[in-house]
Amino acid sequence: MKRRNFVRNILKGSLVISVPLSLSAFKIKKTNTRIGIVADVHQDIIHDGLSRLNVFISEMKRRQPDFIIQLGDFSLPRKKNQPFIDKWNHYGGKKYHVLGNHDFNDFGYTKKETMNWWNMKESYYSFNHNGFKFIVLDGNDKNPNPWNGYYRYIGDSQKIWLKNQLNKTLKPTIIFSHQSLESNGGIANREEIRKIIESNYLFGTKPKVVACISGHHHTDYVKIINDIPYIQINSMSYKWVGEKYKFSRFDHKIEKEFPNLSKTCPYKEPLYTLLTLNSKRETLEIEGKKTSFIPPNPIDLKIPEAKSMNATISNFNLKI
Repeated sequence: MKRRNFVRNILKGSLVISVPLSLSAFKIKKTNTRIGIVADVHQDIIHDGLSRLNVFISEMKRRQPDFIIQLGDFSLPRKKNQPFIDKWNHYGGKKYHVLGNHDFNDFGYTKKETMNWWNMKESYYSFNHNGFKFIVLDGNDKNPNPWNGYYRYIGDSQKIWLKNQLNKTLKPTIIFSHQSLESNGGIANREEIRKIIESNYLFGTKPKVVACISGHHHTDYVKIINDIPYIQINSMSYKWVGEKYKFSRFDHKIEKEFPNLSKTCPYKEPLYTLLTLNSKRETLEIEGKKTSFIPPNPIDLKIPEAKSMNATISNFNLKI
């Protein structure tokens, strides 16, 4: 494959995508690594975040993946959210957090307060499992340039750390972040971060990074840039539509307690996925899940981009 940008929407059915990387080059164990992934629950916006998370946790207890991870915009450290974080913490297996832009600053909470509440020691970190290296980035550093809105930047200290992490490892690596590294509205200095990622090869030819996985955009696609797949995991809960298309679907008490709920198109059922790294078949597999919108849906609301809004996580295999 030539070094070029390759975009493929995967909103229907399943898809197999090939990239020039063989896991055999890394000499990893011939075993499956399974990861439960949930993104953008937004406990402080959606009215039924606890019940949605309960579905995910119950399914993960049944399926028993190697670990679970939430990709940010999870919940603020508010007393009313204690049952929500307790549900997560009571999961008996390994579990990891990624910080989202709505996990602090909203309602005046600091990053440190949220990290303490989540029992999260570092805002960016790495760990190894089954021959793979996993890197968690914090896309919420302060942008050094004048900036409106929330932070979505990776600062100098984290960039140096990321370079060192990739330089030192000989393991196939997966990077998790909240904000994407490939899309407008993602990490502001994403091109700079991608250069760091793309400059780390095994044996001079094979990318160390197997995939970059993020949430934030509440959408569903995979994009390949210079041989590295960037995978978007859809929100568990809703698509944001804003003030112009707001609609009150629930009773007054719920709408009053969750004032931004009317600015969303909520999904009927929670979305989440199980990712499998199949070393024997040399594939990265995303298990699909599909639901629908609680009426009215984006088409009913006559939103111009309604056809691109889907309550879906697509089922696809990525041959590596």
